[in-house]
Amino acid sequence: MSLTSNTFKEAERLLAKMPEISRPLITKYFRQGTDVLQKSDDSPVTIADKSVEAILRRTLEAHFPDHAIIGEEEGGLADKPFCWVIDPIDGTRAFITGKPLFGTLVALAHDGVPVCAMIDMPELDECYLTRDGAAYLRKAGNEEKLLTRQTTALSAAHIATTSPDAFTSQGWKVFQHLRAQCLSPHYGGDCYNYALLASGHMDLVVEHQLAPHDIMALVPVMEAAGAVVTDWQGQPIRLNGDGSILAAANMTLHRLALSEIQQVAG
Repeated sequence: MSLTSNTFKEAERLLAKMPEISRPLITKYFRQGTDVLQKSDDSPVTIADKSVEAILRRTLEAHFPDHAIIGEEEGGLADKPFCWVIDPIDGTRAFITGKPLFGTLVALAHDGVPVCAMIDMPELDECYLTRDGAAYLRKAGNEEKLLTRQTTALSAAHIATTSPDAFTSQGWKVFQHLRAQCLSPHYGGDCYNYALLASGHMDLVVEHQLAPHDIMALVPVMEAAGAVVTDWQGQPIRLNGDGSILAAANMTLHRLALSEIQQVAG
């Protein structure tokens, strides 16, 4: 089954419909005092996370019964050539504190490589999608094609990451070193940072210790908009990767940022 087959086009059509499925559930629970549980890794989870993943899984199983599915809440095995990856609410901490900067992430990977995806920001009414090799923002019934910034100097770059707490001590040293070369750092935002990079507002996003569900949907959207995205070793992002990510608005900026990272990370 090749990426030029009807399956690939059908996958992108289904991704475009996903917000119609997930948003009503998210709206039902957002800012409603939803109970919060702590998972074994001390991260929070709500009924919204579980309900959204469950309904998206059922939708994918109905349309693509021969594909594998893995998700943040229910797990799964990437044991087939095509594998869907779901993060029902990326930014659960934002969700439970009433902040609107959380998103639903869905991606399709082929042989471990993310190939098409959706980043939906329900409370902002912004959905970032891939289609036919390009990336688009759909908002308020309108759609625009995305293009990354052409900043080519670190000294002019806006760099983002979610939280210092998401880094190891060595990883935080790496980020601080790179941040010192840039124009301005921005914190918080979870998956929205990557959407902003794809839409031409951010230049660099750097994180590590990410799980596949955190990262798979981000890559196709950014790359289709013109970004260069790798791990900290400069290798392509894959399902079995090390969880690090360097997303840059263009090749020149990526090359400069990777050089700075590798000076510290080794």
